[in-house]
Amino acid sequence: MTGEGATGARGAATGDEPPLEHLIAAATVRIHGRRPGYDPSGPDEGVRTFLGSGFFVAPNWVLTCAHVALAEGGGHVDIVHEPEPGGPPAVVPGEVAVALPETPPRPGEGWAAPDLALIRLQKPADHACVHLAEQPLTDHGRQAGGRSGLLLGFAGWFRSGHRLSRYDGTVTVLGRIGWGADEELRLGDDDLPDGVSGGPVFDPHRGEVVALVKSRRTRERGGTAVRTGQLRHLPVAAAPPPAAAPAPAGSGAHTRAYGPGDHAAGHPAGADWPPPDAAPDPGDLYQEVLRGHDRFHRDRLRHADRDGAPPAWADTQAVLDGARTIPFGPRERTLLLGALGELPPPPSTAGLTALLRSVPGCASAARTVPPPRAWRDGLGGLYESHATDEGRRLAVLRYVVAVLHTPRPHDPGTAEAEAALRTWLHRTTAALDRPVRGEITAELRRHAATPAPPPPQDPARGTRHSVLLELTRRPWEQDSFDWRIGLLPAPGPPRPAGAPADGLPDLPEPEPLHDDHTGTPLAELPARLAGPLARAFTLADEPGTPALLQVALERDVLGLPVDSWPSGPGGPPLGRLRPVVVRPAEPPGGAGEPDPAADRYDRWRWTHDDAPLAPGIRGRVLDCEAGARVPVPSTDQLRSLAHASVPVLCHYREHGHAGSAEALARLVDGGFGVALWRRGAGGPERMCAEFHRRAEAELARARTAQRLPGLVHALRAALAEGRTDSFWADGVALLYDDPHQPLPGSDDLFAPL
Repeated sequence: MTGEGATGARGAATGDEPPLEHLIAAATVRIHGRRPGYDPSGPDEGVRTFLGSGFFVAPNWVLTCAHVALAEGGGHVDIVHEPEPGGPPAVVPGEVAVALPETPPRPGEGWAAPDLALIRLQKPADHACVHLAEQPLTDHGRQAGGRSGLLLGFAGWFRSGHRLSRYDGTVTVLGRIGWGADEELRLGDDDLPDGVSGGPVFDPHRGEVVALVKSRRTRERGGTAVRTGQLRHLPVAAAPPPAAAPAPAGSGAHTRAYGPGDHAAGHPAGADWPPPDAAPDPGDLYQEVLRGHDRFHRDRLRHADRDGAPPAWADTQAVLDGARTIPFGPRERTLLLGALGELPPPPSTAGLTALLRSVPGCASAARTVPPPRAWRDGLGGLYESHATDEGRRLAVLRYVVAVLHTPRPHDPGTAEAEAALRTWLHRTTAALDRPVRGEITAELRRHAATPAPPPPQDPARGTRHSVLLELTRRPWEQDSFDWRIGLLPAPGPPRPAGAPADGLPDLPEPEPLHDDHTGTPLAELPARLAGPLARAFTLADEPGTPALLQVALERDVLGLPVDSWPSGPGGPPLGRLRPVVVRPAEPPGGAGEPDPAADRYDRWRWTHDDAPLAPGIRGRVLDCEAGARVPVPSTDQLRSLAHASVPVLCHYREHGHAGSAEALARLVDGGFGVALWRRGAGGPERMCAEFHRRAEAELARARTAQRLPGLVHALRAALAEGRTDSFWADGVALLYDDPHQPLPGSDDLFAPL
């Protein structure tokens, strides 16, 4: 293990570092409701306005529970902290920047996990910050003496009669409740009084904050906590869908839902996708806060040796036994995290997990829960990835080399950050054994000799993932579904017609993420799927570009309004946040039967041909004549339609309507992979002519079906904004079934050209 003295500062703790509890107390704050005329630092007013606890996680940022920060509904609070524990308090106004969940629960219900909120100070202040663990919470701190459970400390504030007092103690982790974003730690063996909610929960063995107090039990000791890693569930800043412009007058009116580059090849979910190495939007609060956190501790370490300077957290960690079990020691890790915090963040979770899987010995770090989002997350996932110190050190070094050589936009700041990271790598490697030095040196030379890959000519296609949701009805239970969720890679080039399967690349298989085969009632599906889908989107979303959601359904339930399901408790509909399309779970003709619509591949190719002389897609309204509902043509008649036709259904009723289900099934058997319809109860009050005119105009404007998921997404967003020019599209839905991207279990062995 490399020596700590390599940093050029103090080589080891001097023995006069403040205890860990002192550092925790200096960063722990009180949160008060903001009321005119009240001074929250005063003895009486402070008690009256006290809401709970929190702690500084980065310069001018406080982490607490959502139920604390939003207790009075307004999102504006006062932060009271003691720059020196026991000293005079300081008051700083703050506002809630983000909360999970975003909306309070209904009366009588508790706040759902993760119950987190980030508060931004409205005035700059000098303050301490806790050190957040970058690795997953493990059982390294098991208690001695045969007692079970991980021992953790906690801190906060509480009401003690007519005054506010600090409170701390130790708790034992008894287990977990839930999974993913819903996970909470069960705590026992100590009292958690009112007011400590939002306070830090820390690992006394490694000297880092791992969670925050969420709740207490009412009849016995203990309560629950939420891991700080749940911050990775914060929403990724995404660009809104292109706004629909007002329609010009005349029968050719259209909704402008595309950009200038519409006629370049694009991802099925829409045009104008950013290149895969684009930096995340600066509004991504997770990246902003965590990068600020790591730079703060790096800077504090650099100044710790000056007279009168505050102590560095790493020096206190250095005297703890648990901190020595992590590669390179606290001081070197602090410098490494600071250097990573200066780099532009990873382009996306999908890009970071792909990088981890590509580095030998680092694949396990891609499977952490929640998935990694920042460079520090990938680093932390490696600390428990190998059984030996040498294996952990080598994995970390390989990861740093890979991060250093990740293609990214360059500017003077990026060059300086890369230089700092390269300096850390050379200095650290020089203190290791010759075999390790040789391997890392060889890796650096290999990267230096390999030119950086050029940007892809068509960044919109290639390796982008979509999220696949498969819903399967349980035939013996009315309206009950089994389900599974996976990541579906973008399809590769189609196989030649009649080509044997042997010797050809395998079709992309979904990466399974979540499944449930116990049966979920239809009414409970939206709430049950919200959390698993959110985790899948975290893996698939690209910067500023939400991933496509494909929903595979049996043909008689193809009209299920999944796009209208809420994205979470009180959240907006899925279809407003991202493109949502449906596709039949069985191929035309029924599951297990040969495909009678052999021309569906030709139809797909014609509807996706964007060559300058291509005819372009044309909408065909099939179930309406002069405002009256008519049967959809027979399968044979449908097959006679031009290959560039896109069926449009005006009179689809709703899920469960037999005639509507039959109409969609007939389109599938007719070989159509793309179709548009609108849901609704029907009736004479629904004006058909406007829907026909606008739908046909928009399809003609799009020219190629690959833009339709993005178009429908933009229309749904415009509807949510109350844009009257988009009202014609109320209830619109899209069938989008790529035959070159077969579903799991289908019998499609090849796709004709």
